[in-house]
Amino acid sequence: MQQLIAKQLLIRSAHDVSDGGLFITLLESAMPSLLGFDINTDPDIRTDAFLFGEAQSRIVVTVSDDNLDNFINHISETDIEFENLGLVTTGSITINNNNWKNTLFFKEAYDTAIEK
Repeated sequence: MQQLIAKQLLIRSAHDVSDGGLFITLLESAMPSLLGFDINTDPDIRTDAFLFGEAQSRIVVTVSDDNLDNFINHISETDIEFENLGLVTTGSITINNNNWKNTLFFKEAYDTAIEK
């Protein structure tokens, strides 16, 4: 990961996948700026397992369009498995072409979960 950051600043952000799985990781990355995401799950994995599984040693990175080819070239030279999940959006959340509301909806639920 440090090589990716140092090598031409290929990544814009990085977040480990842990409690809550990929969906929560994407939300935690999106919420500070009220961004969103448009992703597709792996058809060979149950959607709930793909989104909420807590398998270890996974990191979500964002890469600008300008650096995507350089990132793919660099990561392809390593033994690191990677998958292009989708795109960052301006607030909407779309999974497998289905609208999942927007980041603000989930941020409100996330921020007030304990008090509610």
